[in-house]
Amino acid sequence: MYNQVAKQCRPLFSDAYGAIKYLRDLCTNDPLMFVKSTIDNDRRLERLFWCDGESRMNYEIFGDVLAFDATYRKNKYNCLFIVFSCVNHHNQTIVFATGIVSQENEETYVWLLEQFLSEMKGKPPLSVITDGDLAVKIFIKKVFRAAQHRLCAWHLLRNASTNIGTPGFMSYLKKCMLANIEVNKFEDLWSEMVQKFGLEDNNLINEMYKKKKIWATAHIRGSFFAGIRTTSRSMLHAGIRTSLRR
Repeated sequence: MYNQVAKQCRPLFSDAYGAIKYLRDLCTNDPLMFVKSTIDNDRRLERLFWCDGESRMNYEIFGDVLAFDATYRKNKYNCLFIVFSCVNHHNQTIVFATGIVSQENEETYVWLLEQFLSEMKGKPPLSVITDGDLAVKIFIKKVFRAAQHRLCAWHLLRNASTNIGTPGFMSYLKKCMLANIEVNKFEDLWSEMVQKFGLEDNNLINEMYKKKKIWATAHIRGSFFAGIRTTSRSMLHAGIRTSLRR
């Protein structure tokens, strides 16, 4: 009897089914709405990608720069929530597409980027901003071959601030990262910072220096990023300013 009662109390559909059904129902009123999903061998939701008509039209106009934010994992299923975004001509945040994935691997990221490119009429962005994961850079290059890549300033500054708490260090790093200076000036400033704070053998600083061509303004000058330095506008307003004031 208890088993039968429990069976009758179970929901007829899973949360994943309800989410996909909700998105597909939106297609009724939005002919440009696109929804694509895959399931794994256990018939659980593996990947979900969607974008609506307004987002697709916005991308046609403002899609030269793409912020690829894959840092959100605050949900009870521990799935990765991915946002494709940028800004419009009023410097307002606009979202081009969204995805939810259960695994972080090459196949997943390439699938997401290929869905995005396909539904945006094959138009690749000129520039892409991501977090500090260099693996994502490799996946992006596979799909957006000619795009200029930039690492998110907020992630880099937060990581540096967490690992190096020496007073005055963040001010130097901010200048190296964001100042509109020539490459030779950047090199002089970086060397001065390393010597001043005794960071010659610091692994974090050495790794950052190796990647300087995808985060230092001195090396990225001439590439169009629409004034965007982070993968998320909320990071820009809530986090980066606090880091830069240190």
